[in-house]
Amino acid sequence: MPTPASQAVFLSYASEDAETARRICESLRAAGIEVWFDQSELVGGDTWDRKIRGQLATCALFVPVISAHTQARLEGYFRLEWKLAAQRTHTMADAKPFLLPVVIDATRDAEAHVPEEFRAVQWTRLPGGEIPEKFCARVKALLGSSEMEPGRPRPGERGEGAAAPTNPRTPQAKVGRRVPSLAWIAAAIALGAVGVFLALRPTSKENAGSGPALSLSSGTRLPTTENSATTPRLGPKSIAVLPFDNLSEDKDASAFFADGMHEDVITNLLLIRELRCVPHATALTLRGTKKSHREIADELGVAYLFTGSVRRAEKKIRITGTLLNPRTDEALWTRPYDKELTDVFAIQAELAQAIAAEMKTLISPEAKKLIERPPTENLAAYDSFLKSRDLRRRGVAAFPGVRGPQQKLLQAQESLLQAAVTLDPKFALAWADLAWVHSVTYYGYLSIWRDRTPARRDKAKLAIENAVRFAPDEPEVILNLGYYHQFCERDYARAAMEFERVERLLPNAPGPAVALAQLFRSQGRWLESLAHIQKAAKLDPSDAVANSDLFALLTAGRRFEESAAELRPFVQLFPRVYEFTQARLPFNATGSTREVEQFLAALADGPQLRGMRWRWAQQHGGYVQPIDPADLPPVKNVSTSESWEPEIATAAIRAARGEVGEARSRLEHAPANLRARLELEPSNTSLLCDLACIEALLGHPAEALRAVRAAMEITPTEFDRWQGPQIEENLAFVYAWTGDKENALATYARLLQTPCVSPRLAGMNVHTMRHSLWFFPLRGDPRWEALLNDPKNKAPLF
Repeated sequence: MPTPASQAVFLSYASEDAETARRICESLRAAGIEVWFDQSELVGGDTWDRKIRGQLATCALFVPVISAHTQARLEGYFRLEWKLAAQRTHTMADAKPFLLPVVIDATRDAEAHVPEEFRAVQWTRLPGGEIPEKFCARVKALLGSSEMEPGRPRPGERGEGAAAPTNPRTPQAKVGRRVPSLAWIAAAIALGAVGVFLALRPTSKENAGSGPALSLSSGTRLPTTENSATTPRLGPKSIAVLPFDNLSEDKDASAFFADGMHEDVITNLLLIRELRCVPHATALTLRGTKKSHREIADELGVAYLFTGSVRRAEKKIRITGTLLNPRTDEALWTRPYDKELTDVFAIQAELAQAIAAEMKTLISPEAKKLIERPPTENLAAYDSFLKSRDLRRRGVAAFPGVRGPQQKLLQAQESLLQAAVTLDPKFALAWADLAWVHSVTYYGYLSIWRDRTPARRDKAKLAIENAVRFAPDEPEVILNLGYYHQFCERDYARAAMEFERVERLLPNAPGPAVALAQLFRSQGRWLESLAHIQKAAKLDPSDAVANSDLFALLTAGRRFEESAAELRPFVQLFPRVYEFTQARLPFNATGSTREVEQFLAALADGPQLRGMRWRWAQQHGGYVQPIDPADLPPVKNVSTSESWEPEIATAAIRAARGEVGEARSRLEHAPANLRARLELEPSNTSLLCDLACIEALLGHPAEALRAVRAAMEITPTEFDRWQGPQIEENLAFVYAWTGDKENALATYARLLQTPCVSPRLAGMNVHTMRHSLWFFPLRGDPRWEALLNDPKNKAPLF
């Protein structure tokens, strides 16, 4: 990381202006000026982002390159750099030189899409990026000055060699920002993020945007992960395996195989206790990087890198692996293999053992046995297994535009794994994965789709028994045995025993820590859950499950400053989705609406903006005027609706405004539709909760209570202290909207003392409960006001 005493110039640009920026950089460097000029097409990641933010916090001069390209790019990482640089000026004296905007074409500053702080200084024009010597001399002079001398122009004002300035303080025009049609993605950030997180990872600096640090209150800033310590070194026996190059002729059809080989090599290395290997999710973020080997190794804190390529053609396979010393770029060895496809497992084992030998790392007899044991002798079965793993890795993003993608995802994996064990009935890893699919289906995937039938549980039991029979010492078999006991048998003690057993076998793998964190969360062992999920996130910083679970747990525990820091990776990867969630965190923490209002004010008008405004109105109670029909979501097609949540929210808002008839007219056909679907999915707690809320708004208390209690019986809070309270929130809603204030107040009081991520309102907190019309029936009751004013209901829960 740069030091506070740095005298460097930070050059910020859009990728389309890279060549011009390079010329500016070379001219300044030729003049003896240190320039921070990132030329990599990067994949993002915590370490790289910390480096960029560290440079922004310590550079002496910030030079944004402004052009028609930046005008056309309304999103991009350079815009985050611009915002952070502008924010830094707020702590500087007006006399201190820092911003030096450079325009390389005819872009007019009056129309430029830039932070307002850029307009407080004059701009330098360098048409075509041609740099006169006087410009370099000017930069040197600014770097040598701690403050402005009387009469000296501010950075960017006309000096020798610069063109005449334009108006420096033209008011900034509002710029619309395109936002995808994702109005309903707001509350359950930790639910279903895995597949999208992995599938839509950014591939360059410009599309890896992140939002600015948040403010909880005036003068208080939420910390972000750029403030955390630099990446710790993993020691001399540490390695990162870069994603393998797929050299097969049909790259799309064989991509799963190359990625599977990459994962298998990492899995073998993780079995070696003395060796620290960067886990698979973080390793995948390096795909396509243009960074040097030294940069990668420095940022990951590893001593070695391993690169490889895979070429598959019919029954032949060609694998080349190279072990590198990244500091010298010396290839310690290169191993080419050109063999029959049936030798693939022997190749994987030999690579792992060769790497361990070079690093002088001992392999225990148990690990050696696991590394050398082929998972199957049937290559067709192995292909089906790898395709299932590929689907699981990509998650719901593998089914874009498909209704019920969670269900389709599990069904597709089940089909592939069933094919694998049919081809090879002794394929233990395939049986173990199949047991996981059946177990998670029985338990309930995101509360959307579950099959709580004895037949489903029996399938899970048969699969895990076969896996244990054929490979009882295989870590992945043991891990899925734990999931079976947790999900199907509700035997938490046995599940914990199996997860801890895997953790001892694989101390450097994140999977066991994630499993234990989720188990302890279900048991209400919050601090133990937090410790394990933090461990998982540290072991594999790009693991989607670990990051999303960590954010959700901290938010549910009202540890808002920490949750804001953990949200940053999601904002970095999906700024158009999670910037809205990020902007709402200060409201959850303090009740401040300023951040959201500023965020919405910057968006272009359209249905996406109206959807976000409507969603925001639910949370902070912004509908003080009759609802504009244009702001309402369209009436759902009752035959295909996945969730009635938008209809429920709209009806609640209208009922709160006294428009009871209009509210009920939107819901009158819903109960029949939901009951028909429940005939097919009787254990779908989401459908039951929707039905309960709708019956309450229709004025049918008995039917409403019957539905929500059925959901509570399927997932009782005493069994699952994470999902259970989310169902109880619907019970409180039913009580409140059917006139039973006593029970409503008692239920909400209990929920406020329970970590709960509300799928409907992005968290159970007093600020939402005070303002949202969702809680309208309780307004004005002194007991409700006392509940919201009680300091213990604002304090962190663990």
